[in-house]
Amino acid sequence: MPFSAIYDACVLYPFEVRDILMVAARTRSFAIYWTDAILDECARNLISDGLATNENMSRMANDMKKLYPEATIALADYESLIPVMTNHPGDRHVLAAAVAKKIDVIVTNNIKHFPNKALDPYDIEAQIPDEFVRHVLDLAPAPFIFWFRRRIIQRQQWALDNNKNAGTAEEIAKKLAELDPPLPDTSAYLIECLMNPRYQVLNIN
Repeated sequence: MPFSAIYDACVLYPFEVRDILMVAARTRSFAIYWTDAILDECARNLISDGLATNENMSRMANDMKKLYPEATIALADYESLIPVMTNHPGDRHVLAAAVAKKIDVIVTNNIKHFPNKALDPYDIEAQIPDEFVRHVLDLAPAPFIFWFRRRIIQRQQWALDNNKNAGTAEEIAKKLAELDPPLPDTSAYLIECLMNPRYQVLNIN
């Protein structure tokens, strides 16, 4: 793996952002990580806001762990580092886990919680989802488009089974620019790749 990344709870909370981040992970162009604390925080917030149930969140966590069995960083590996982290207290567990695993990138919307002075000693960078996904897409466009199209087929099948409209690949890519916070660079580049004849065939060379 050329680099590694840990997903903060705040980027796993919004469905569309979580979905595109998991598509990025399917390219296998980087090693993906999280902790049980991160997954639990995401689940608590979604359940508290009435956007998910305990059953939904349990299934999501199980699916993520099954897909990436090496992604969960054990509490024992980073717990002792939490008190010496100097970033925002609420996110010190995230930085501690990143330090313990020598992770390169923390993907978060709370950039202010990870100031450079707290990250630089460990050669870690904090990136918002738009910057991160755009980089992965640029690094591995063919597998990214392959897995994105596969994911769209899954979403369309679910929508069909539930009498809903999932939208086309292009519509979902466009929607990324309309999120709050938005992913405009990812959206634009993703649409460009979807229109590129090189990536029209559902295949990985």
